[in-house]
Amino acid sequence: MQWVNQLRTKPRALVLIFFLVGLSVRLAVAVHTGLSAPLPSSSDDREYDSYAWNLAQGHGYRGISPDVRTPGGQLLDHPTAYRLPGASLFMAALYLAFGHHYAAVRIAQCVLDTANILLIYEIGNLCFDTVVVLFAAGLYAFWPTALFYLTRVGSESLYAFLFYGFIYATLKFAAQPGWTRAAAAGVILGCCLLTRGNAIMMVALLVPWALLQSRKAPRLVVRGLAIPLVALAMLVPWTVRNYRLFHAFIPFETGGGDVVLGSNNRVVAGDPLYYGYWVFPTSDLPEYRAQITAPNNEVVRDHVELRLAIQWIRDHPGDWWYLLESRFRRSLTPFLEPRSPRLYRVAMLASWGPILVLFAFAFWPTAMNLWRTGHPGWILHLGIIHFLLTALVFWGSSRFRYPVEGLCLLLAGVSIVWLLKLAAARVESRIKVLGETATTGP
Repeated sequence: MQWVNQLRTKPRALVLIFFLVGLSVRLAVAVHTGLSAPLPSSSDDREYDSYAWNLAQGHGYRGISPDVRTPGGQLLDHPTAYRLPGASLFMAALYLAFGHHYAAVRIAQCVLDTANILLIYEIGNLCFDTVVVLFAAGLYAFWPTALFYLTRVGSESLYAFLFYGFIYATLKFAAQPGWTRAAAAGVILGCCLLTRGNAIMMVALLVPWALLQSRKAPRLVVRGLAIPLVALAMLVPWTVRNYRLFHAFIPFETGGGDVVLGSNNRVVAGDPLYYGYWVFPTSDLPEYRAQITAPNNEVVRDHVELRLAIQWIRDHPGDWWYLLESRFRRSLTPFLEPRSPRLYRVAMLASWGPILVLFAFAFWPTAMNLWRTGHPGWILHLGIIHFLLTALVFWGSSRFRYPVEGLCLLLAGVSIVWLLKLAAARVESRIKVLGETATTGP
């Protein structure tokens, strides 16, 4: 195990190498796929871009949303709350600086995702052995899921960067629980909320973390609870804006109906191809199309979809368990659909497959060890649970898992180090036995 000790001597130099290599790989992928490649029509990317470009031009937060059309049938450019504003605000800042160029967004996303290597290192350094941390940071430099999502013009790369930043800030708060650090962690979590609504799962999980982590120092409970409170306060300006504009309480977005109805319907419950997944209501559920499109208003449309989804759930109680079980399997499976490109399927199986086994093996032992010792690092496990809750409530997808895969790599590293130590102990034991046999003779 001498090589392990050598790794511990210059960890930051290795991490810097990982960073430079990771950035080079990401930029190469982005160039290969097209830095300025046009955005697919009728895509999430197109919607984010329309909001960002309107913001950059000073037109306010407006753009296109599904099924809101002009009399001529074109998607209407209108004030919207269909998506949370975080990603579009980030893109708008880039457009203001560099013009309406997708290359600027894709390069910025390469930098953000490469910075995750440093954040994963810093997070792991506060919780685990140096070798574990170097394994996770080094592997993330080439991580296929990260390389795939950085080419998308959307919220995934930004959310992953913010989420790792929040985990790191919260661990630093736990080490020195002051008001400033609590506020910083809360602001970063609030930015997560304004980027992806499923961060609300993490807000909820932070409450028991703050209460239990401070069980031996009750006076610190309030400071810990300040983190989720600050995060929720970050939603207030957005919610007020939406109320003034739409005269409705919209703390997140009007796209929630698409999410809920798209993941609770006859297709996902009956077609094996879509088990645990999601379909777009107006294109894949023709029986609902007229009701959804008739309002030509995203707020009313959202309410109609939520009503239809709730009615379907009530009418099909026998499918509840199947939906939960299939979402859980799909959220973690390393096997992509046969219709996915072969390269994607091979890369997912070869990368996520072994990591899934290794991180699952270490999940509960590390959680219990951190809990027993009073270490705040069990927030990493809550971060992974926040992804699983998202999958169970909505649907399983690598886009939900991607922001926490760095945490899974850290736990997988724990398993690898344990296996290496076990193998080394057995080799040393065998050598000792052979030495004793040689000394004493037959």
